[in-house]
Amino acid sequence: MKVMNGRLGDIGERKAVDIIRGLYGYGWPYEDSFFFPSGNRYVLVTTDSITGSRHVPQGASPERVGYFLAAVNLSDIAAMAGRPLYLLTSLILPRGTTIDYLKGLERGIGRCLDRYGARMAGGDLKEGPLALTGIAIGEVEKGRMLRRDSMHCGDLLCVTGRLGRNAAAYYMWKGTGQGRWAEAVLRIEPRIPEARLLARLGATSATDLSDGVYSSIAQLGGSSGRGFEIRYDSLPVDRLALKVGRSLGIGIEELALNFGGEYELLFTIPRDRYGEARKRLDITCIGRVTRGSNILIKDGRRTRINDAGYEHFRMRRVAKGRI
Repeated sequence: MKVMNGRLGDIGERKAVDIIRGLYGYGWPYEDSFFFPSGNRYVLVTTDSITGSRHVPQGASPERVGYFLAAVNLSDIAAMAGRPLYLLTSLILPRGTTIDYLKGLERGIGRCLDRYGARMAGGDLKEGPLALTGIAIGEVEKGRMLRRDSMHCGDLLCVTGRLGRNAAAYYMWKGTGQGRWAEAVLRIEPRIPEARLLARLGATSATDLSDGVYSSIAQLGGSSGRGFEIRYDSLPVDRLALKVGRSLGIGIEELALNFGGEYELLFTIPRDRYGEARKRLDITCIGRVTRGSNILIKDGRRTRINDAGYEHFRMRRVAKGRI
């Protein structure tokens, strides 16, 4: 790839990552977590960061922020059907941060780790504008790991849970400034038990919905060379998203497909395995894997999906509203 003398805002996060990869003489898997073999398992390693300016709405408690930091990192382990083991953190905090705030952050981190059977393993603490980073370490059995590029044409495209609630909470927070909506924006869970069961039931690929369905299918398609058809009338839209969409005039596509922030699983599974998975988990089939372009089927019309969802550095309509 030709390196341009422009700015990151001109190219966006994904092309910037491609430039970084091109600067090295070797590649690495384009996955939710890096992995390497160890005996009969793979060790998973991933990292994710949140900043005060882009991810932490004013009014959110330190406990909620800490839980969110841990959860977004464990979510990358979940996306590969892994079991989390350890978390390290690098916390950059302003000098005026209170000790109570620091303790609250750590209580939130610890609550998430305890819930999913992982342990804190140390880290680093520095002074500066709020920026919090985690490094999660996990493991997954060989033969059970879910990757981004291992789906097959005809597999069903599915999601766990409901879509659009975090987006709706964000717009409620923007309109009211109320702390309860700030909390709701960050209320997520890494889908670790669900992913591990899906791997046993025959799921073929997965990723997490950090940046929305449109973003995720763009990344899955880039890794696999496949396309996806999404049926609008099959989307499991959260009731809050429906209510906020009607009251504020925001389209369901924006809330449920474009905004992101749910950290649900987007995964593929063979058609003959879906029924058993549906009996055991809260999942919904929203489409299928194809050999063509990404298509949205709505009101009988087939529309090519050109939007790639939320992307850091790229100033789009939804991105401008992101915290």
